[in-house]
Amino acid sequence: MARPLRYTVYGLLAVFVIRAFPGIAQQGAKDGQWRFYAGENGSTGYSPLDQINRDNVKNLQIAWSWKFDNFGAASSETTPIMVNGVLYFPLSPRRTIIAANAGTGETLWTWRPESSAREDGAARKYARGVAYWTDGTDERIVTITPGFELVELNARTGLPVGGFGRNGHVDLFEGLDLDYKGDLIGKIGNSSPPVVSHDVIMVGPALTPSSPSYNNVKGDVMAFDVHTGKKLWVFHTIPRKGEFGYDTWLNGSADYTGNAGVWGPFSTDEELGYVYLNIEDATNDTYGGHRPGANLFSSSLVCLDIKTGKRIWYKQLVHHDIWDYDMPPHPPISMARSKICRFTPSARALS
Repeated sequence: MARPLRYTVYGLLAVFVIRAFPGIAQQGAKDGQWRFYAGENGSTGYSPLDQINRDNVKNLQIAWSWKFDNFGAASSETTPIMVNGVLYFPLSPRRTIIAANAGTGETLWTWRPESSAREDGAARKYARGVAYWTDGTDERIVTITPGFELVELNARTGLPVGGFGRNGHVDLFEGLDLDYKGDLIGKIGNSSPPVVSHDVIMVGPALTPSSPSYNNVKGDVMAFDVHTGKKLWVFHTIPRKGEFGYDTWLNGSADYTGNAGVWGPFSTDEELGYVYLNIEDATNDTYGGHRPGANLFSSSLVCLDIKTGKRIWYKQLVHHDIWDYDMPPHPPISMARSKICRFTPSARALS
């Protein structure tokens, strides 16, 4: 089959699947809330609110403004979440967490991580957002400090949650399955918000870009219990010896290669209980002479079970990436759930 015709067939099949199963399509953020970085965990980035339309948008005026520079932030990459009339967002570079009244802009509380060598020497200081969790009564804001600590705050007071980890903190350095022998400070951190689903917090790491060495920390994705901070599972984005995909790193290069983290946000499917990881390329981003082979799971979209971390399926978009072609955005689950990638000849559905 000619390539243009083949792609047309794949496209028609995808449309058929989405239309045949209308539950696949996400409705976007609900009840006027914006509880997730992209509206809801499916990452549609859509809200059905209709107070602003093409007829009245020209009449919009500034109701209030919140000055970032008042808190020492020269610039921002953050997207606030909004829950029950309160905005929550981090300020870079210290990642001070702010709660502000969405109607008036009034600051309700602030929380700032303590200064330390880890915080000051962090690999990534800019933060794009925070996560929110509730059981209907208890409400928590989940964030990651520049020094790579997972923190839970009471959403009403901004105080660390005492029963989570150690005084509200979990040391993510301790959670890594390390084979890296160097100093971790300045090598691995985080830039995007964690994702909370099914009472599981999932953390994607950001690493030193264009590392001067082929040897760096591996970008393992970790999951923790939202109540206690206990580590639940880890997914090795660069397989360890004996794991599936290890043989795609020739000459034992998986043993020393680093990165392959998830520096961008990622998505979850609440109904299926799946999380979708958009994994970056490996060290050194634009040179791969030391890591021959296809280099699974670098530059791949990987679907995992949220509760167990079990791999469901994967699609490697670039074999042996030497152009830094990793995926910065989260995949909307309306596409991932329809299993469009299963229609392509190179897709691999695994159980």
